[in-house]
Amino acid sequence: MNNKLWQCPIKVERGTYEAMPDTWAGAAVNYYVGAATYEEALTKAVKVVQSLGMIFVDLLDGKVMQLDPENWWEGYVMANYSDYSDYFPAQDEVLRIVREGLVFHGPFAGWGRE
Repeated sequence: MNNKLWQCPIKVERGTYEAMPDTWAGAAVNYYVGAATYEEALTKAVKVVQSLGMIFVDLLDGKVMQLDPENWWEGYVMANYSDYSDYFPAQDEVLRIVREGLVFHGPFAGWGRE
């Protein structure tokens, strides 16, 4: 298997996922997936979301993006999320995640109920 690193930006609703605050109706979150293709990556991300009790609503901006796992920390995390770097795995850990075909997520950006 020749996995790549994919970023799946998705919109979710709380469903039965208790880790999401009660005051939130839903959230946007990036799921990061080790997979051979973007289709496989999105499928894995949606399965994880659903297994946690969240409701998958949509793919944000309509696309899954491929990231360079070798440039993960400096080129992606520190360039885009330096204030939230504690939420992300270290460089060596992300290489293992890609190799093993695992899934993780970044911070949730929630919105309140109407």
